[in-house]
Amino acid sequence: MINKKEQRDRILFDRIARDYARKDIIASSRIARKQLVLDAVRPLLSGVNSLGVILDIGCGVGAPARYLEGCYDRYIGVDQSEKMIEAARIFNQGNPRVEFIAGNIKTLELSVEPADLVLSVGALHHMTELDSVMGSLRRLARPRGFILAIEPQNANPLIQLMRKARARFDRSYSVEQIFFSGEQLSDLFNRSGIRNVSFEYLGYVSVPMAEVVMHPQFIFSPLSRMAARVDSWLAYHLPGILRRFSFKIAVRGEF
Repeated sequence: MINKKEQRDRILFDRIARDYARKDIIASSRIARKQLVLDAVRPLLSGVNSLGVILDIGCGVGAPARYLEGCYDRYIGVDQSEKMIEAARIFNQGNPRVEFIAGNIKTLELSVEPADLVLSVGALHHMTELDSVMGSLRRLARPRGFILAIEPQNANPLIQLMRKARARFDRSYSVEQIFFSGEQLSDLFNRSGIRNVSFEYLGYVSVPMAEVVMHPQFIFSPLSRMAARVDSWLAYHLPGILRRFSFKIAVRGEF
C-alpha cells in the first residue's frame, strides 16, 4: 500500500525536479552546500583514500556525487521521484562511477555490492516508518559499513519559525517535514542496531545561502565562501557549544 505522505512528496519532487539542480549549479548556493557535505564526511575520510561504495538515499539530483568526486569508488543514488532521477542523470552525465535508481528505499532490491557508506543528505525528515527504513539500510549496507545522515535540527526556535514561514510562501518546500534533535536521531540509530553513534552540529551562517539563491553573484559568492569557512571553523573548534544556533546536525554510526 502506498503511503499517502510519500505519494504527496513524490508528486512534489516530480514537479520541482526540472529546477532542483539550480542551487547546486549557481555558485553562491553551491559553495555552501558543498562545504556542508565535506564537513560532515571529513571524519569518515580520516586515514582512508576512498569511501568505497556510497549509497545515497533520497539523492535528489545526486549533488554529493559531484561534491565528493575523487573520494569514492562508486556512487549509487536512489530517489522515489522518477523525474528527480532523470534530472540526476543529466546533472552527473559523463561520470562513469555513478548510477541512479528510482525506487522506495524500504522495498528496494539492489544487484550491486553492499554499500560501504549509506548517505542521507536532508532525506530522513521526508520519510515515514523510519524503523523500516533503517532495517532496509542495514540490509543494503556492508557489515561494519558506515551511515551518515545530515538533517535539519530542531533546537533553535527562531530557525523553526523561519522554516514555517518558508513553508507558507515556497511552493517547493514540503509542509510535512519533521525536524529532529540529535538525541532523537541517535535513538533511531541505536535502536536499529547501529554502533558507535555520534553527532555533530553544522551550519551556523552559510545555510541560508545554501537554500536560497541570492543575487548578484559577485557579492554573494564571496560571502558564501566566507560563511562556509566560518562554519567549518566553528564546527571544528567549538563543537557542541553553539549547537542551539546551528541549522544542521550530522549523525554518524557503524552497521
